[in-house]
Amino acid sequence: LVIGHSEVTESYDLAHAFNPTSGIVHRATYDTLVTFPDTDASSIEPNLAESWTISDDNLTFTFTLRSDVTFANGDPLTAADVVFSFNRLKNVQSNPSFLAENIASVEASDDSTVVITLTAPDSAFLSRLVNTAFSVANDDEVRAAGGTDAADAATTDSAAEYFDQHSAGTGPYMLESWTPQDQTVLVRNPNYWGEAPYFDRVIIVNLPEAATQK
Repeated sequence: LVIGHSEVTESYDLAHAFNPTSGIVHRATYDTLVTFPDTDASSIEPNLAESWTISDDNLTFTFTLRSDVTFANGDPLTAADVVFSFNRLKNVQSNPSFLAENIASVEASDDSTVVITLTAPDSAFLSRLVNTAFSVANDDEVRAAGGTDAADAATTDSAAEYFDQHSAGTGPYMLESWTPQDQTVLVRNPNYWGEAPYFDRVIIVNLPEAATQK
C-alpha cells in the first residue's frame, strides 16, 4: 500500500514526536494500554490492558496486562515495559511530556500489573492514555539503544536516532526505514498478537501537494 501524505514530523521517537505523521506511524507500530473503538471515541476499550480498576479517590489506576502480547522481536510484554515507557515520556521533557505531568508514579506490582498514581484526580486520564505518546516500547531494546527513564533523561537519553530507523513496539507493523521528507516504510510484524494486517508493506510517500496526492 502506497500512501501520499504531506509529512509533518521531525522525529519518530515516542518521547519527542507530537505531530500528525508520527501519530500515524506510531499507531501502526505500537500499542497503548487502552484505545477507542475504530469508528469513534464513544468509549474506552481494552488494548494492551485487558482490564483496570480505579480507586475511590480517583488517584490510582491499576491495569492488568494481556498475557498473549509479544514485541516485534519476540520478547513478551511485561509491566516493566510500561513503567519504562511512561517514565521516559515524562522525564525526557520534550513535546508530548506534558501529557504525563499529572502522573506521580508508575509501578509494576508484578509482571502483569501496572499501578499508576496521579497527583490529582483527572477525569480525562483514561482517554489521554489513548494518545500514541503513551505507546509501550520494549524497554530492553530502547535501553540498549541509549534510552533511559531516569529523572535526568532530558540530558542523558540518547535513543532518538534509534527510533528514527527502528520501532520497538507490539503493533501490527514495524518501522523498516525513514528518509526524512521523502518516505517512511513499514513492514508487517510477524509476531503481532492481534489479527495479521492485510498489507505486507506500507510506504508513506511525502507529497506536500494535495493534487499530487490525489
